[in-house]
Amino acid sequence: MNKKCVCGVVVTFHPLPEDIVNLSILRPQVEGMVVVDNGSTGANLERLREASGEAHFELIENGENLGLAEGLNLGAKWARSQGFEWVMFFDQDSAVTPGLVDTMMREFTTHPLREQVALIVPRYVDRRTGRILPARYNGDGTLKFAMTSGSLMPLSLLEEQGWFEVGLFIGGIDFDYSLRVQCAGYKLLECKDAVLLHAPSSPRVHRLFGATIFMTSNYGAIRRYYSERNRVWLRRKYIGKFPAICLELYWSSLKEAIKVIIGEEDKWQKIRYIVWGMLDGWRGRKGRNDDL
Repeated sequence: MNKKCVCGVVVTFHPLPEDIVNLSILRPQVEGMVVVDNGSTGANLERLREASGEAHFELIENGENLGLAEGLNLGAKWARSQGFEWVMFFDQDSAVTPGLVDTMMREFTTHPLREQVALIVPRYVDRRTGRILPARYNGDGTLKFAMTSGSLMPLSLLEEQGWFEVGLFIGGIDFDYSLRVQCAGYKLLECKDAVLLHAPSSPRVHRLFGATIFMTSNYGAIRRYYSERNRVWLRRKYIGKFPAICLELYWSSLKEAIKVIIGEEDKWQKIRYIVWGMLDGWRGRKGRNDDL
């Protein structure tokens, strides 16, 4: 097994010029690549079209924002239609390092628990600070959950376990898939020899007398809505099988709200959207909310 079996899937949404560069860096590492665009317009879309011709990747233009989950699913289904056996997902702002795909394929296919593995992810390094983003481990050294960006998985297993949950739209999609496959007895692995440069949120460190007190993520109000709404859905779905993780989600919600109030701008709008998301979560609302 090598990169010749792998199709890279990237979902874009108004990509910046540096995001287009990420696509050209990724393209030589995979046999095929598809970019699913969720409603970019103007110069952003023109740059994608030009890059598609220059780097030789498929471009699917949705014309509107169908959500991250649907974008991932469309990319995976295109890969399946082209006969690929493996798929590797990426955020538009994630950048591969040399040899990443081959290193991860080798780790996956030679692992002693190969038949029990659902997916493998690299180590994540914040491309702005160089800081390693810590992973969460189970007692056996496997991962509690895995981010979508950088995840490598066999397409056959993705089909077996079901596609990404479209109703989540954005936020919690990787969390849901991670828990779902673990419910089915599969494991999540980390390849520590492969590094993906990642840029999560827009973090800001808050210090007092030079010492770090806390860090805020500074997501916008709309992203706060979906995150909180989907956390409610995740807790209700998995509380019976993963009670400790679901309790952590409650704690994460509380911590995030406190940090928004203390250290972020537009705090009251964000808090209003957080509450809105919680209420819609309990109402069972899913999908895109066009009222935001």
